Amino acid sequence: MTTTPIRLPACLAVSLAAVFAFTACCPKKSTPATVQKFAGSTPLEWSVRLGDSEMARLAKNNRMSFPTGSWDYANFLFLNSLLNLDARIGQKRYLPFAQRTADSFLDDDGRAIRKYKLADHNIDNIAPGRALLTLYKVTQEQRYRNAAQVLRDQLNVHPRTSDGGFWHKQRYPHQMWLDGLFMASPFYTEFGALFNEPADFDDVAKQIKLMDKHSWDAAAQLHYHGYDESRTQDWADKTTGRSPNFWSRAIGWYAMAMVDVLENFPKNHPERADIIAILQKTLAGIVKYQDPETGLWWQVTVFGGREGNYREATASCMFVYAMAKAINHGWLERDTYLPAVLKGYEGIINHLIETKPDGTVTLTRCCKVSGLGYGRDGSYDYYIGEPIVNNDAKGTGPFVFAGIELDRLLRIDTPASAIPATLFAPLPPAAGDAKTSAAPTATAGDPWTTVMPAILARIKAPVFPDHEYPITRYGAPTDGKGDASDAIRAAIDACHRDGGGRVLVPAGTFLTGPIHLKSNVNLHLDEGATLLFHTDPQRYMPVVFTRWEGVELMNFSPLIYAYEQENIAITGKGTLDGQAGYDNWWGWVKLDENTKPKIPLARASRNKLMAEADRPIAGMDVSKRVYGLGEYIRPPFIQPYRCKNILIEDVTILRSPFWEINPVLSQNITVRGVTIRSHGANNDGCDPESSRDILIENCSFDTGDDCIAIKSGRNNDGRRVAVPSENIIIRNCDFKDGHGGVTIGSEISGDCRNVFAENCRMDSPNLDQALRFKTNAVRGGVIENIFFRNIQVGRVGKAVVHVDFKYEEGDKGDYMPVLRNVLIEKVTSKSSPHAIYLRGFAQAPIRDITIRDCTFEGVEKDDFLEHVENITKTNVRVVRK
Repeated sequence: MTTTPIRLPACLAVSLAAVFAFTACCPKKSTPATVQKFAGSTPLEWSVRLGDSEMARLAKNNRMSFPTGSWDYANFLFLNSLLNLDARIGQKRYLPFAQRTADSFLDDDGRAIRKYKLADHNIDNIAPGRALLTLYKVTQEQRYRNAAQVLRDQLNVHPRTSDGGFWHKQRYPHQMWLDGLFMASPFYTEFGALFNEPADFDDVAKQIKLMDKHSWDAAAQLHYHGYDESRTQDWADKTTGRSPNFWSRAIGWYAMAMVDVLENFPKNHPERADIIAILQKTLAGIVKYQDPETGLWWQVTVFGGREGNYREATASCMFVYAMAKAINHGWLERDTYLPAVLKGYEGIINHLIETKPDGTVTLTRCCKVSGLGYGRDGSYDYYIGEPIVNNDAKGTGPFVFAGIELDRLLRIDTPASAIPATLFAPLPPAAGDAKTSAAPTATAGDPWTTVMPAILARIKAPVFPDHEYPITRYGAPTDGKGDASDAIRAAIDACHRDGGGRVLVPAGTFLTGPIHLKSNVNLHLDEGATLLFHTDPQRYMPVVFTRWEGVELMNFSPLIYAYEQENIAITGKGTLDGQAGYDNWWGWVKLDENTKPKIPLARASRNKLMAEADRPIAGMDVSKRVYGLGEYIRPPFIQPYRCKNILIEDVTILRSPFWEINPVLSQNITVRGVTIRSHGANNDGCDPESSRDILIENCSFDTGDDCIAIKSGRNNDGRRVAVPSENIIIRNCDFKDGHGGVTIGSEISGDCRNVFAENCRMDSPNLDQALRFKTNAVRGGVIENIFFRNIQVGRVGKAVVHVDFKYEEGDKGDYMPVLRNVLIEKVTSKSSPHAIYLRGFAQAPIRDITIRDCTFEGVEKDDFLEHVENITKTNVRVVRK
C-alpha cells in the first residue's frame, strides 16, 4: 500500500492564499512579517496565554489534584499539553503544576493510583498514562514508570469484542467508540516504544483498523461515533451496529489518536501504511465539512446550519491539531491542507477565544460531554442538547497542542526569551505535596483525627449568585389549587440561563408535578411555603434514567430530579409534601385491609426488575428497562443523579412515594437541618447510593423504613456499575421510627467504606435497630472502615448493633459479603432485646469488630455471635433487664 500523501479534489480544497498572502512562507522558509500572528499573537503565544490562564484557574481551587480532582482523561490531556509546551518554549514553567497534580494521585512508588479502579475496565482511565510517560521522560522518576505499568497491565485483561477490539468500558459491553481509540492507543504505542514491547504495535494497529472497519461510512466520508457488536443498544443500527450520527469530537479523538500513534509507531511496521491511509481519508472527509464562513466545525458534523447546531470548540481544536501535525510529519500534502488548517485556527482565535479584562484567556463553546446509552440515544437532538461550557479540558489541551504544531508548521520557532516568565498572577501555593494532600488511609492512626477531617475539608456547600426568581413572577397561581409546574420550570430555566441564583417559592401552597433542577439553581422555600406534588403517575412521564432499589432503569421521574448537573440546592424552612397515601402511591405495594386488589400491584413489576438485575452483566441493556405507565415502580422524592456540589438544607419532607433523599453516583453532598416524616412502605429517609464525600447533619428522621440507608447497587447491576459509597459523615441527628437508624445495605454490591457517625440520638419503640448492616450472598459487597461514637440509644426493637448476612436470599449466591474494620465506641442504650447481634457466614465471617467504652442497659438476651472473627470488647458494660 502506498503512503503518498493524499490530495483532495480541487472542489474540496479550501483556498485561502489570497486572504493570507501566504505564498511567500510555504513551502519555503517563512518570514516574521507573514501570517504567523493571529489577532496579534503567534500560535505558541496563544498556547502559553491559555495555558497560563487555565493553570491559574484550576490551581486556585485545586480542581485537578486529588482529592478534589478525578483520575480523568481530559485533565491529564491538558497536563500533557502543558508539558509539551514546556519542551517547545524551553522552560519548566508548567512542570511543577503537572508534577504536583499527578503526584497527588500516586502513592510513594506509584504502584497505587487513587481513584483508579481496574475492575471498572474503563478505557478512559488509560489516557492519563500519556502524561505519566512524559513526566517519566522529563524527570526519570521511577514512580511515573510504575504507575504507567499499572495502566499498561489493564490492557492485558481489558474485555474485548469477538474480533479483538477493546470495549469502551465494562458498563458499555460489546461497544467500541471513536473516543476509546485516543484513550488507549497513543499510550499503548508510546509505552511499547519506550520499553521495547513490539507486540503492542500489532495490537494498536488492530484497534485502529477495527474501528475503521466498523464505523466508516463511505458515502459521507466520515466515521460514526460508536459501534455495538451485539446490536442490542437502542442507538445501534440492527444491521451495522453503528450509532445514528456523526459527532465531530468523536472523529477528532480518532484523528488525534492516529497522529499521536504514528509519532511513536515503528517506521518499518507492515501496518503503518494502513494507519496512514485511514488517517488520510479521515481528514479528507473532515475538510469537506469545514464551515466556509468561520473555518470551524459543527457539533453534529454533517448538519451545518441546522437549527440548534453550533460551531463547537473542542472538535475544531482537535482537527486543526491533527491536520497540522500530519502535515509536519509528511502524512498529508502541505499545499492541499495548509489553507484548511490556517482558516480553522483563525476561526478558533476570532470566534471561540475571549480575552478577559485581566488578560486571561477563555476557550468558549465547548460541548461538555456526549456519549451513547443510558438514555443517550445518539440522535441529533441529543447531541445539540448537551451542556455547552467554557474551558473544557477536552478543548484546552488540543488548543495548546495545536499552537505547538502551528509553530512548527509556520517555522516560527518563537524563542523562549520572547515568552514572559508569567503572564498573570503567580501560581497559588500547593495545597500540599503528594504525601500530605491525599486523604490518609482508614487504618492510619485514629480515623476520627486523620480520615474524617480530610473528608470534611473536601465537602463544601455550593454558593449561588445573589439573584432571585420568584415562581409567582412566572405565573404560579397563589390559590393552592392551580398548577404551578410550568411556572416553576420557567423560573428554573431563567435562573439557569442567567448563570444561577435562587428560585423562590414564597409563603403559600403550590401544586406541582415533577421538578427538574439545573446547574447553579437553588430551589428555596420560604417559611410557610408548601409544594404539594401531584399523585397522578401520568404527571411523572416521560420516563427518565434513574435507579430503583439499586437497579438502573427508565422510570417515572422522581418528584425532584437532576441529571448530570452541578451546584444545585433545595433550601428554606418550607415543606415538600408528596401527598402519598394508600389511595395512590403507597397502595401499589402495601394495602389496607379494605383495599383492592388483594395482591399489591407492584409485586410483578418489582419481580421483573429484580430478575433483570440478576442477568449476566454482559447481557445488560439498561435502555430497554422501560417501566413508567403500565408498571408500578414508585419514584423517589429527591434524586440527584450523576451530580456534584449538592445542598439540601432546612426543608421538611412529608409523604414520599418511595425513598426520600437518594443521591446516586454523585459527589460533594450536604444534607443539613432536614426534617423527614413519612411512614409509607419503603419510605427510607436518606439513601446515599454509589456516592462520595457526603455530610448529613442536624437532621430528624421519622420514617416507614430505614432512617439512613447507605447503598451502592444491587446484585449484578450493582457490580456492573461498580461504584462504592464512600467518605460519609453523619452527625448530630435524631432518629425516631424506622427499621434501622444508620443502616448500610442491603443493596451494597458496589461496596461501602469510610463511614463516620457521631453524636446522634435514637429512641423509639418502632425503631428496630440502631446501627444496622444487611447483605447476603447474592448482594455481596465489601463494607469496611465504619466508625460510630457517642450514640445515645433509648429503646430499640431488636438490637443496638445488628449485622445480618442472611438478609432475604441468605447464602444462596456466589458473592460472599465482607464486613471488616468496624469501631463502635461510647454508645449507650436503655432497652433492647440484644445489645449485639452479628450473623456472618462460615465461609465469610465478620471480621475485626471493636467495641469499647459502651454501656447497654435493659438488655433481655445474650449477645448473638455467629461466624465472627476477631471481635474485641473493652470496657463494655451490659445490664440485663
